[in-house]
Amino acid sequence: MKSNIKINKKVQDTFDSIESIQDVKASPFFKDKTLDCLFVKQEETQKYWSWFTPQLQLVTLTFVIVLNAFAFTKLKETTYNENINQFAETYGLTPTTETSLFN
Repeated sequence: MKSNIKINKKVQDTFDSIESIQDVKASPFFKDKTLDCLFVKQEETQKYWSWFTPQLQLVTLTFVIVLNAFAFTKLKETTYNENINQFAETYGLTPTTETSLFN
């Protein structure tokens, strides 16, 4: 019984506190300011890649394709032996033609 009375007292106190709630007075432009703050943050995150427009992407893709085609044609022009000889000459790996005293 005592717990029932305590519960009823708490319920009555809750209802009394609800009656003391009043309307909140906000500025007339509060909603507009809040929405502006929210959308400004979203726009800032999208600005990082905005310079990489589709036109620039197309130009970059074309440049990469042309560069690859040019490199492929240059690769076909030279032969394997020429590349090996050039590598050997660059790093001093070619056999010397000088005679040695010990031969």
